[in-house]
Amino acid sequence: MKIAQRIQTIPPYLFAEIDKKKEEAIKRGIDIINLGIGDPDQSTPNNIIEKLRESVKDPKTHNYPPYQGTAEFRQAVASWYKNRFGVNLDPEQEVMALIGSKEGIAHIFLAFIDPGDFSLIPDPGYPVYKTATLFANGFPYIMPLLEENDFLPDLEEIDEEIAQRA
Repeated sequence: MKIAQRIQTIPPYLFAEIDKKKEEAIKRGIDIINLGIGDPDQSTPNNIIEKLRESVKDPKTHNYPPYQGTAEFRQAVASWYKNRFGVNLDPEQEVMALIGSKEGIAHIFLAFIDPGDFSLIPDPGYPVYKTATLFANGFPYIMPLLEENDFLPDLEEIDEEIAQRA
């Protein structure tokens, strides 16, 4: 079966490559400190496990939820952002349930990047930014985050033509 050209441009997933190197080091007997993708290193608290058990037994939870998430969930998210960051969100227009952050980040590029557009991508940064740009047939423009610029992108370094297409 022929693989689409856009898939052939996708680089290997960085964290999968890191996991391979980590496993090789462990096999060689090296004691490592895992600074990977942030998997929890502690068990889920029992009160959360018990709530999950209760929820699984409730027939109301046996259906697909609304694609945008329940109204209660969206309101809870909006309240959390208000309490945590002082940000007002409209739960009807500005909150949506996702499978996870990677899914949301990857798909948002498809909504905003047309073929030939540029994405301004910080380096270091989350690998999905580059991959999603390539998947949308865009071009990643890598912006190094350097100490001499307080680890912020130097927007003055962006070529005007690239800035217009980003």
